[in-house]
Amino acid sequence: YEGQKVGNGPVRIALLLPMSAQGGAGVIGKEYANAARIAVRDFGSGRLHLIIKDTKGKAARAALLAEQARNEGASLILGPLFSANVSAASGITKPANMPMIAFSSDAARASRGVYLMSFAPEADVRRTLHYGLSVGTNRVVALLPEGAYGSLVEREMRRVFDEAAGQVVSIIRYARNATSLEKAARAAAPILGNANGIYIPEGGQIPSVLLKAISKLGVNLSGMQIMGSGQWEGVNKGSSVLAGAIYAGAEKRNFESFARRYSATYGKRPASNTALAYDAVSLAAELIRKDQQAPFSDQAIQSQAGFSGVSGVFRFKSNGRLQRGLVVNRIQTGSSVVISPAPTSFGG
Repeated sequence: YEGQKVGNGPVRIALLLPMSAQGGAGVIGKEYANAARIAVRDFGSGRLHLIIKDTKGKAARAALLAEQARNEGASLILGPLFSANVSAASGITKPANMPMIAFSSDAARASRGVYLMSFAPEADVRRTLHYGLSVGTNRVVALLPEGAYGSLVEREMRRVFDEAAGQVVSIIRYARNATSLEKAARAAAPILGNANGIYIPEGGQIPSVLLKAISKLGVNLSGMQIMGSGQWEGVNKGSSVLAGAIYAGAEKRNFESFARRYSATYGKRPASNTALAYDAVSLAAELIRKDQQAPFSDQAIQSQAGFSGVSGVFRFKSNGRLQRGLVVNRIQTGSSVVISPAPTSFGG
C-alpha cells in the first residue's frame, strides 16, 4: 500500500492530505497527519488500519489516490483538504458508494455520501447574529470584504435578519488596503445613527482598523454592539475598540487537552483546525466500535444524536453538511470569555 500505515485493526480507512505541498498547505497536511496519529493512538489502534496518502495538494492525484484506496480495500476516505481535490476524489468515491469525510469548508462540495468535517462560515454567521438578535441587536451595519467570503456572509446575514424581522441597515464592501478601509469607514459613519450593531466578520487587524477610523470620524461607539466571527480568535483583544464585542467560535475546553498532548508529542502547539483530523479519525473509530461489520453506513454517519469531538458536538446532515455546536464569546479585559455555551448534545 502506498502511504504511511498507522494502527493494526481489521477495518481499513484512507486519509488524503497535502503533506508535501508547497507553503502553508504542506504544513497543514503534516499537522493533520500528526493529529490523526494521536487519534489512532487514543481510540483506534486495534480497531482501524489507517493509510495516510500524500495528495501533494493536486486534484488529479487526489482522485488517483482515492481510486487506489478503494482498490486496496478501504471502506472510508478521510480528506482531502481543498475544494477542487474533494470534487475530483468524490468522482471516484460516489459511484463506488464509498463515503468520504472531507475537510473543505466549501459547502458546495457537500452532497450525499460526501460529508464535510469543517468549520462552516454560514454556521458562524448564524450563531453570532442570532445571539445578537436575542439581546436586541436588530439594526445592523455590516462591513464585508469584497469577494466570495463577503458574498457568502451577506447571503446568510440577510436570511437571518429576514427570518427575525431585523434590519440590515447597510452592507459596505471593502478591499484589503488602507485606502479602501478608510473609504468604508467614511461610508459607515453617517448611517450608524440608524443602527445598534456593527458586524465585521473578518479577523486580523481589520476590525480594529475599521472601528478606530469610524471613531475618529466622531461616531460614539459606546452604545453599539460590535460583532465578529470565529476569525476573531487572532485579533488583538487588548484593543479598546473591541472591548465588549461578541463572536461565535468553537468549543475550546476539550481542544486545550488535545493541544497539550499534541505539543508533548510533536513539540509545538497545533492550529485549531488540526482538531478536524483528530475528530474525523476518532469518529471513524467510534463507528467501528458500534458496528464492525458495516460501520460507515449513511444511517450511522448521519446519527441524529451526533458526536462529541475536541471542537464540541457535531452531526452530519443527509446533504453532507455539518451542524456544529458553537459558543459565543465576549471580549473583555483583553481576553475572550464564553457568554453563551455551546450545546452539549443534539438530543435524540
